[in-house]
Amino acid sequence: MATQRPDPASTTDAGTSCVTVTFVGVGAIGLPMACRLAAAGFAVTAVDPSPRTRALAQAVGLRTAPDIPSVSLGDVVLVMVATGSQLLDTVAAATARGPLTGQTWVIGSTVGPEDGRRAAGLLADAGAHVVDAPVLGGVPGAEQGRLRILAAGSPAALDRVRDVLRPLGEIAEVGDRPGDGQAVKVVNQLCSSVHLAAAAEALSLASRLGLDPARIVPVLSGSSGSSWFFEDRGPRMATPPVTENALTRLAILAKDNDLVVREAERAGARAPLAHAAAGQYRRAAEMGLLDLDDSQIIRTYLA
Repeated sequence: MATQRPDPASTTDAGTSCVTVTFVGVGAIGLPMACRLAAAGFAVTAVDPSPRTRALAQAVGLRTAPDIPSVSLGDVVLVMVATGSQLLDTVAAATARGPLTGQTWVIGSTVGPEDGRRAAGLLADAGAHVVDAPVLGGVPGAEQGRLRILAAGSPAALDRVRDVLRPLGEIAEVGDRPGDGQAVKVVNQLCSSVHLAAAAEALSLASRLGLDPARIVPVLSGSSGSSWFFEDRGPRMATPPVTENALTRLAILAKDNDLVVREAERAGARAPLAHAAAGQYRRAAEMGLLDLDDSQIIRTYLA
């Protein structure tokens, strides 16, 4: 990871140094986000139950804590956990301590509209302002401060966190209700999970037709049949990475595809392409591929 130690001298706004941020979940995406906030002058405490993850955060100069009960919550609490149940557990631990008056919570996790709204309701009942703000851009976007933040909440709540979110990327206001950001992310992840599988299917077909996938990717890039995933992941599908290190773990899109399917069923929406892609993610899980780079979904076609 290209994360740098926070440098107080790089503060962009002297006023940020008095704003405290509790960052819950400093995994592959959360850690570079937390580091960017610290580098921008915010007082950041990283909360994560994993000793290994906390050690990585400490190595780049962040204060850490293992859980919510052991830390004094900041002015802003930004949550980047993996699942809806983890989000709700985090909220339960915080509300059990008493009122959250004066705090603003940012739900950056991708958990779906139902869990997002449920968590937001519990937080609002405890007196907190809430912004629903899942992100697009993955690890590279987090490291470069180029995430697209799908922010939804009241104008007052959004105004309270604009300065905190700016070092992380572009703020796209998508609604005035918590849950709207989650809904937009579900729509995006339908496209993402299907496009990744489609790119792998196309290149596996190229191989079966006797073509060299490495030559096909640049030829088709930018064409009507291309996609962002084809152009970005295609080279790694055509020529597998030398190491098993994942830029973006396949498990992330597998989880998100499952979320898409569940939300579509809940909404009564037809999503046959999402269901078709789900079969490839299930096969990837059966083959033990989920910890590999997501481009390696192509192995489900070549096996």
